[in-house]
Amino acid sequence: MNIKNTFLFVVCFVLTVSRGFAQENVAEPVTWDANWSNGFMLNSSDGNFKLKFGGRIMLDFLSISPGSYYDSIITFNKGVEFRRLRFYNSGLIYNNVSYKLQLDFALGHAVLKDAYINLSKIPVVGNIRIGHFKEPIGLELLASSNNITFMERALTDPLTPERNTGIMFFDNNESGRMTWALGYFLPSNSIGFGLYSGNKFNLSGRITGVPYYETEDGFKLLHLGISLTHQEQDNSAYPLASRPETHLAPKLLLAEIDVVKAVNQYGLEVAYVNGPFSMQGEFISATAVTADESTLQNDSYNFDAYYGYISWFITREHRNYKLASGAFDQVKPKTNFGSEGGTGAFEVGVRYSLIDLDDTDVSGGSMSDITLGLNWYLNPVTRFMFNYLLIDVKDQGKINAYAFRFQVNF
Repeated sequence: MNIKNTFLFVVCFVLTVSRGFAQENVAEPVTWDANWSNGFMLNSSDGNFKLKFGGRIMLDFLSISPGSYYDSIITFNKGVEFRRLRFYNSGLIYNNVSYKLQLDFALGHAVLKDAYINLSKIPVVGNIRIGHFKEPIGLELLASSNNITFMERALTDPLTPERNTGIMFFDNNESGRMTWALGYFLPSNSIGFGLYSGNKFNLSGRITGVPYYETEDGFKLLHLGISLTHQEQDNSAYPLASRPETHLAPKLLLAEIDVVKAVNQYGLEVAYVNGPFSMQGEFISATAVTADESTLQNDSYNFDAYYGYISWFITREHRNYKLASGAFDQVKPKTNFGSEGGTGAFEVGVRYSLIDLDDTDVSGGSMSDITLGLNWYLNPVTRFMFNYLLIDVKDQGKINAYAFRFQVNF
């Protein structure tokens, strides 16, 4: 589907839905109020319907200095890309049905990101989500790319499935400080708009808790979480690849297990916020169980990755947290840049992450990144980012990279 046809499809879809809402009650026609809340919103006068339209633009620049070993692999010194070019429409229907449709055009053609329906207020299970969306795995993965501290997610990302098509049950407790989610997914391809046929499937679950949460005397919290995933592989190959924490760089680690029955994975997550200071870390471990037909030595192979980072808001803001999803949310500067002399918010951070794709006769390599970051939040929806990366591939040498991002989300 090309960009023109996709755009026309989205416009027709939104107009059709909006017209249907407006004509729902002919005797008492529904009127709409428009407003802005970090995105364009339409609310019906009867309170039954809410529509939101938005997107994001992320433009990245990269300057990279590979060591002599990588001269034949990284053949450029500078690069630029639109990392994300997204449009979405989400809405609430009759107070207990919601939906989201999100497409990304950064590759020059439409890529499906989110397309799902939520049913809420369901007895026992709470909420049901059906469609194409993120599996309930990890703290950083479930945070929007609009809100992560560094330009790219850490080196734990290659070990975790992301968006797939399936059904998920989720809820939180009465206090809102515990969440749980359990889903069944088919490994559909985002570029193929969720298309999949075969015998593979994923079972993924996540539980989070916030044992400490304080908002009256400054913003303070402690987040703990665990996720578990079983991936039925149907005796297929299990490839793994990892690039450094900059999307323009090529994949420097490659590993593959020839015939795999299943992959079992668990993840641990922790985060602490005390006003402008925060810490966050995750550990991911994936175990691939080989089939009898495998030519490799072991019955199973284990691959690990982890990261940890600290951040500090120079201007005394803090990271925001969404209890309902157990993930971090949008940062709001105390003053917006250009508004009555406001400067916006400034944040600095440092992260260390590592991924190891070596085990016995599988030699995918090991890589670590040290990332220094500086973020300037001009307002709640505009951010400029700078990352310096020291990339170290085991036994192959180091790489220096300097990355910049100009971001607006609405």
